[in-house]
Amino acid sequence: MKPTPIDLGSIRRLGILMPNWLGDAVMAEPTIRAIADTAPQLEITSFGKPGTLAMLAGHSAITDAIPLRDGGLLGPFAAAREVRRHDLDALLLLRGSFRAGLLGRISGIRPILGYARDGRGPLLSHPVPVDRGDGPRPTVDDYAMLAATAFGITIEDRLPRLVTTADERAAADSLLDGIEGPSVAFVVGGSKLLKRWPTERFVELARRLPSSIENVLLLGGPDEAELLATIARDASGTEGPAVVDLAARGLGLDSLRGVIERCLIMVTNDTGPRHLAVALGVPTVAIFGPTDHRWTTLPGARERVLVAQPFLPEELVADDHPSACAVDRIPVSDVLHAVQEAIDEPALGNEVSSSP
Repeated sequence: MKPTPIDLGSIRRLGILMPNWLGDAVMAEPTIRAIADTAPQLEITSFGKPGTLAMLAGHSAITDAIPLRDGGLLGPFAAAREVRRHDLDALLLLRGSFRAGLLGRISGIRPILGYARDGRGPLLSHPVPVDRGDGPRPTVDDYAMLAATAFGITIEDRLPRLVTTADERAAADSLLDGIEGPSVAFVVGGSKLLKRWPTERFVELARRLPSSIENVLLLGGPDEAELLATIARDASGTEGPAVVDLAARGLGLDSLRGVIERCLIMVTNDTGPRHLAVALGVPTVAIFGPTDHRWTTLPGARERVLVAQPFLPEELVADDHPSACAVDRIPVSDVLHAVQEAIDEPALGNEVSSSP
């Protein structure tokens, strides 16, 4: 049974527990924007990991962003004390874990709204039934449907939209000092090794880019330093674009969005910066395998999606077929073709292609 929707007009302070993953935070943006548009009187406070909060830094819908440290056995108790301190009228959980439900319950805030999953339904005052239906459903739709049920609102525009702050643009300017001309961003890492397109193919792609591209900017964090350094070394030469390892220059969350905004296009594995590029209006070529791209479809994105097995029957999920959908089945020629199309036709929609 669905809960009775909460009237947003009766709430002044709404807390939102943000997802843990950077990309998921970006995919929550349309829902947060729609809530704020529906109830302009709201003061929205977001809670979450510092990196996650940085994805929506400066967003007009968010009044305050509070970092939470909720790891370890006692983490939910400490985080609940922090949430309670902000005198909220309601708490919306965009995390689907039992720990998130426990945090909400301990905080003492009512109502607590979220999906009834992972056995946490009894912890919520307004549990929303989970109805995934058949096959993958985009995460942006999951968040939108949660808010639609919890608050009785309609969310039609589900394309994430972000803008950079003045500080981010200044940090990017400093980081990119001396780098001139059209640049393509490469995101070569990712949280899971199986989702990473082979290093040597990024190297080959850099060497074969159109002559109009003057720079390849390698994006990544400190834990990917060795990977980026290897690509920068192997792809650099007398011909082709300059390959710049931005991690070695000190790329961080303070400059990431500003750097992405400056790029002509991004070529990326299925990872957080992909979502940022889409939300900033930067055309992307997204490389998928073996994760099913339908979990993270972004409606209306300027994006070309490349999958390892485009002929996989629609009723099957790529995640369940890791060999047939391995990311290394995607050739350099397909990615190069997608890059050229993105340059020639910047107003791309969601197109899915690749050869097995």
